[in-house]
Amino acid sequence: MEPIDFKFNLGDILKDRITGFEGVVICRAQWLANCNTYGLQSQKLKEAKPLERQHFDEPNLEPVGRNIYKAVRGTGGPERPVTQTNR
Repeated sequence: MEPIDFKFNLGDILKDRITGFEGVVICRAQWLANCNTYGLQSQKLKEAKPLERQHFDEPNLEPVGRNIYKAVRGTGGPERPVTQTNR
């Protein structure tokens, strides 16, 4: 089975055609049945708290905004090199 390319990129702002939920793509996954899904994080707040991330199938999504993701290098803490693997 060959992998299928993702239609949308991380950072894209998408809207679900069925529920109307809108958010930024913060994760995406490809399932064994070749179904691509996207995790959307809403930019809206409810009672001063972020809404929970929701996941949607690729065919139900449409782009509504520009990509807000900016590649940043050197984030996170220091990493130690892997000297041995369990293989």
